[in-house]
Amino acid sequence: MIQESSINVIAEGTRLEGKIYFDHVSRVHGELKGEIFAKEGSTLILSETAYVEGDIHADTLIIDGFVQGNIEAKSKVVLSTTGRVIGNITAPSLSIGFGAFFEGESRVEKRSADLGAGV
Repeated sequence: MIQESSINVIAEGTRLEGKIYFDHVSRVHGELKGEIFAKEGSTLILSETAYVEGDIHADTLIIDGFVQGNIEAKSKVVLSTTGRVIGNITAPSLSIGFGAFFEGESRVEKRSADLGAGV
């Protein structure tokens, strides 16, 4: 269960462009264009109305909306049944719901810090 004590909300009809940074739990209902960064330990939730054009660097990412860009997650990516991704996904854990749309390549791999010395 997600604890939502600190929530950032980008409302539907809102559009942000550039380098965008998130912390804690963040819900996006609007549009993001650019490079998106979510801090380690945070959860970024892209609702069904969310539209993202750009690369995402996150810890935990839940996609119910649309993403066109590459995704790198430190913990996991969840692509729900309504989620659509055009781009590559790299994460230690990837879940794709039945009916989701994904066009790209996926790499499920541990973080380099978890691989030990010499890597």
